[in-house]
Amino acid sequence: MKKIYFTTCLVVSLSIYVKAGEIKTTKKTSSHHNMPQTGCVNTVAHADLDIANVRARIMTGGDMWWDLVGYPQYEVPNGSGKHSMFAGALWIGGLDPGGQVKTACQTYRQTGNDYWAGPIDTCDITAANCLVYDRLWKLNKSDVADFVNTGTTTVQDIIDYPGNSPYAGNAPLAPYFDNNADGLYNYLDGDYPHFNLGTGTPDCCDMLHGDQCLWWVINDVGNLKTETNSPAICLEIRCQAYAFSSSVAQTANTTFYQYTMINLSGSTYTNCYFGQWADADLGFYQDDFVGCHVGKGVGYCYNADAVDDPPDGYGATPPVIGVDILHGPIADAGDGIDNNRNGIIDEPSEDIIMSKFMFYDNNNNPVNGNPSGFIEYYNYLKGHWRTGDPMTYGLNGAGGGTDYCDFMYPGLTDPTHPTEWTEETALHTGDDRRFLMSAGEFTMLPGEVNCISLAVIWARAASGDNHASIPLLLYTDSIVQLMFDSCFTNFSVGMDQLTDGNIRGIIPNPFSEKTTIRFNNPKGEKYSFDLYDVNGSMVKRIENIKDNFLIVERENLKSGMYVFKLRSESGKINSGKLLVK
Repeated sequence: MKKIYFTTCLVVSLSIYVKAGEIKTTKKTSSHHNMPQTGCVNTVAHADLDIANVRARIMTGGDMWWDLVGYPQYEVPNGSGKHSMFAGALWIGGLDPGGQVKTACQTYRQTGNDYWAGPIDTCDITAANCLVYDRLWKLNKSDVADFVNTGTTTVQDIIDYPGNSPYAGNAPLAPYFDNNADGLYNYLDGDYPHFNLGTGTPDCCDMLHGDQCLWWVINDVGNLKTETNSPAICLEIRCQAYAFSSSVAQTANTTFYQYTMINLSGSTYTNCYFGQWADADLGFYQDDFVGCHVGKGVGYCYNADAVDDPPDGYGATPPVIGVDILHGPIADAGDGIDNNRNGIIDEPSEDIIMSKFMFYDNNNNPVNGNPSGFIEYYNYLKGHWRTGDPMTYGLNGAGGGTDYCDFMYPGLTDPTHPTEWTEETALHTGDDRRFLMSAGEFTMLPGEVNCISLAVIWARAASGDNHASIPLLLYTDSIVQLMFDSCFTNFSVGMDQLTDGNIRGIIPNPFSEKTTIRFNNPKGEKYSFDLYDVNGSMVKRIENIKDNFLIVERENLKSGMYVFKLRSESGKINSGKLLVK
């Protein structure tokens, strides 16, 4: 089947790329309001994150998970030839002091580019530096540890690691441990890429993570922005993708991403949003659905029926893949919103997790089709349609009326809407899906740094239909969130193989005194309940639960997030998250 991307344009050129054997034609637009910067050429570098059960292609142009030709490069399991993502990219937008919308976004590069390689000097970069930094530094933690222990290395990415900026002052760039404290990275002085090896003071934002890490740096000022036609924001974004070598499914099937986003414009931007755009092709790409879990802040893609069709598909009991903004941009102080949905409003340095979730159609529909121009990209980041109209609850989210919403297809997880809404209730058929999850609004001050982290989580149940893997994905997300919240240290929960859950409800959640957890228990088995804090320490245990519910008293629990495991005497594990006010 041929599919066509349509965009309204002034100057037109034709580009063609192939996706899993199909031809897509796209139109390229340009305008004269955004003048070229320094003539940087488009990025070409790529590398694979491949130490875990996932092989993920990462590129230096603000996009990832594909090959720039038309084939997916997010392979799970690693070596299987099966893929769960086709493409992903960063979207960022906000208003400058004059109220001008400015964006930096990427999709398939079919209309051009909004990102280039390299750090910037205030709001400029040389074309030569763009070329130098069109590269990913691929680092294995074991190689760095060997270097620290032996004092020698032949790993080129350790030797020429970009610890310092190329501009005057040699400011720190990529995180490194400065062995002789001279402010300059030099491996001959014993300096090394800063994984947590037990030396120095850990800073979860200013360090490398995982057993394998890719590090690179991008900007939005290198040339004419032809994806959105937006003026430059003047962003420098220091990026890393990382994964862990593990035999544990929750860890091995997850990849992580960190973006240190710096506003170097000298201007204050308001009404800002950070977004993760994803074209999630789960095996066979024309039979997918999408959905989200509001409380957990997860957007996900699942198969539309019980069997993912061959030859590209996963077969029976297909997996689910999801994205979680583990730590979003910092919210404006005193905004009166529980931005991280932990039951606490306006705590210091509160971050914003997924605040909008939507998907749009692959056509030129003027309401919910492919975006064209920075205004429409920004509208999508805000959870509005191309026209600027907000989403409405039900059907395709664009039915009009005043029942506005922030999340498409949340099932029963949107606390502001009690009616179930999924692609099934909307009577959709499976197709090629892409989705956008964003975090906002927030303000970016001049020089402000936002450290944003995401995870891409993959889960597959042992048996069942197309919904069977969703509870396992949500449980895995709870484990991944705990791992991240502890900065991947002192973590012990979730290190066993888990089954999908059957929790029916937790009311109320968040709670201040007590809550009731209801679950299916058709065989009348005895259950035990274990509750863990964010450091992975058990803080409560209840045993010999004989009914299909239990009451959890707050007692001495502090305010915050907890994860529980509910285990039957036959070994079935259910799980979830509790929030204490």
